[in-house]
Amino acid sequence: MADDFVLGSRVLRRGDAGSDVELTQNLLKVLPEPMGTQISMAEKGLFGQETEMAVKKFQKYFGLAVNGEVGKKTFLFLGIPTGSYLPSGASLFGARTLQRGSFGYDVWVLQNRLATTAKKFAQALGGPADKSFGSRTETAVKTFQQDVHLTADGVVGPKTFFQLYNFAGMGARKLQRNRGDRNRGYDVYWLQRSLKDQGYYEGKLDAIFGPLTEEAVKKLQTAVGIKVDGVVGAQTFYHLASF
Repeated sequence: MADDFVLGSRVLRRGDAGSDVELTQNLLKVLPEPMGTQISMAEKGLFGQETEMAVKKFQKYFGLAVNGEVGKKTFLFLGIPTGSYLPSGASLFGARTLQRGSFGYDVWVLQNRLATTAKKFAQALGGPADKSFGSRTETAVKTFQQDVHLTADGVVGPKTFFQLYNFAGMGARKLQRNRGDRNRGYDVYWLQRSLKDQGYYEGKLDAIFGPLTEEAVKKLQTAVGIKVDGVVGAQTFYHLASF
């Protein structure tokens, strides 16, 4: 793995290198056209011309400033709140090691990301994200670590954070219609995919939280017996894994 940098801890631009560049490339590569694009292995972990063009394509699609740099707004649309988009006093996800006894927003993100990745992780958690890293969260982390061939110690360090970003597509922010900071981006794409896989969504996978996405969220909420408000928070994330 390239040198470790916490994803979202710095503005990324041409010439940079590190694990955060590699993760950004991975996020962009899994998105379909016209949101994402392939980046060759020659640039793995290196922010070169191909990566810059991929960032610009992503920015253009979502109506962001097309400058080829990954700053606070571009990170947000990649599903990674940073800076003022974080709750007051919250730690950036990945900025500290998480383990049994940890508490806070980043634990909430961890729990949401695990729950939305696979039902067995949600079942291990035993309930929606509550910001508290207890024994059930530790079990879910260990199960995830086993699945991605890491040491199953229940401690979330750089290697586990790296794999969480690769396998968990959403969970770092609430998602809802008519909120400019919550209604477009990488995580909305994965929300739509999950809702489609479960038979609730029939619209385009366009990463834009519009009326059809809201309707699908409400259908899911109704089916699982939680508050029907069309807002994707911890309770809804808990029921989003499709396998």
